[in-house]
Amino acid sequence: MKTLLKYHVNIQKTLILLFVVTLFIVMVTGLDFILMALIIEFFLIAIFQYSLNLIKFNSKKYMKTDSRKVYIFLSTYVVIGFLTWLCLISLDIRDNNGTIKDIFELMMMSWLFLSPILMIQSLLISFFDLKNTHSKHLNHENT
Repeated sequence: MKTLLKYHVNIQKTLILLFVVTLFIVMVTGLDFILMALIIEFFLIAIFQYSLNLIKFNSKKYMKTDSRKVYIFLSTYVVIGFLTWLCLISLDIRDNNGTIKDIFELMMMSWLFLSPILMIQSLLISFFDLKNTHSKHLNHENT
């Protein structure tokens, strides 16, 4: 766990860079296999960032900043909505009047809007945590 928290910024930067490179390759080549890799990378980033921020949010070592609280709130909305959507698909629940379909279409649009913002926000939170941890370490050595 400590190793993960020590290198979290580098892991996030690497995952996001890999995602951007894969996105560029998909745009240039249009290959379906690469598109599947892009989707997998997207979910890897989301799982890593969400898990990391939940660990930090529940840790006494990290400050509960407003940015972290907003990230946890919005990302939990996305995760719970996505898991609910997966359950409805797997249970093959029919919606005769289209209300559920309309709600999930709106939710998916919000996920598309929120996802890049949450990725960047998580990376910024990690940079702040790294800077804050480093400055605390330096202050501790000086005393």
